[in-house]
Amino acid sequence: MKPKEVVLTAINGQKPSRVPVAILSGGAWTFNNRGFTLEEVLDQPELMARIIVETNEQVKSDIVWPGSGYNNLSVRALGGKIKFRPRGVPDVVEPLLKGAGDVDRINPERLREDEGVSNLWQVTALVDRAIGEDTLVGFSGWGPFSLAAQLYGVERLMRDIYRDKPAVHAVLELATEISFRYYEAAIRAGARILSIGEPTASGDLISRQHFEEFVLPYLGIYMKRTKEAGGLNLLHICGNITNRLDLIPSCGADVLSVDYKVDLVRVREAVGSKIAFAGNVNPVAVLEVATPEEVVAVSRECIETVGLEGNFILMPGCDLSPGVPQENIKALIETGLNRQLSA
Repeated sequence: MKPKEVVLTAINGQKPSRVPVAILSGGAWTFNNRGFTLEEVLDQPELMARIIVETNEQVKSDIVWPGSGYNNLSVRALGGKIKFRPRGVPDVVEPLLKGAGDVDRINPERLREDEGVSNLWQVTALVDRAIGEDTLVGFSGWGPFSLAAQLYGVERLMRDIYRDKPAVHAVLELATEISFRYYEAAIRAGARILSIGEPTASGDLISRQHFEEFVLPYLGIYMKRTKEAGGLNLLHICGNITNRLDLIPSCGADVLSVDYKVDLVRVREAVGSKIAFAGNVNPVAVLEVATPEEVVAVSRECIETVGLEGNFILMPGCDLSPGVPQENIKALIETGLNRQLSA
């Protein structure tokens, strides 16, 4: 099986020939390790694509993620202010929306007018042409709830889910439309799978009740539309989401990616009969600071515990920091590549 076929077989609920294995996002890691900041390469799509392809020739991830690391670029495209870091991903400097009344002045069509966003779609097309026949090409960004937090401000969003629910729903409607347009263009450029980051929907931040009320409905709308456009959806939520695992298949996700804080056995029990799941090697305590031998041991434990039925993808428990050694990524991926699954 080609790497792409291995992953797609697992997502389709069948057993591939070996364990699927991939990095999660990794944009800042990829470019920082070649001596570039995310800002420096953004206006050079051919260079970006070449670095992504060359890096994957070395590490051999079953999935590559053009666009990862640039989640907040959509905020800038709509008129917000972001700040690029020398290493790592850019931050939103201040919320674009001063209040829910500002929603009507935001035009999602501005995404298409932004050179940086257009370059990310172009990178996706270039990577797909280069390796898409064999490797699954993805695209990364925020889900509706986390994008709403960037547009509106995390603190205000957390306050208003109690004090002003209509305002939150208005912002979420806008964020859902922006998320769809951002990802739909990536699908047309060649992305087959979409990584939807929802860190603000973590159990560390909001309750199960608020997850049902403010996160699931908008994920459902977004995922229905992206599926109709031809994309698969991988949902990643940081932090401990054990108390809402059972809710997630209802939103339409094809894969649930979990943090290292979540017990993979609990994930398999809650969602494994319904959708594929992925995780959850600790990206710092293991991938950044452990030895390659220790990475292999942890990766094997994940596989032997939950990964023998075929619908599991071995992945880091979150995005890669720039400090993760490449030999540790290779150790993670080779562990999956070398673990055959019985028919």
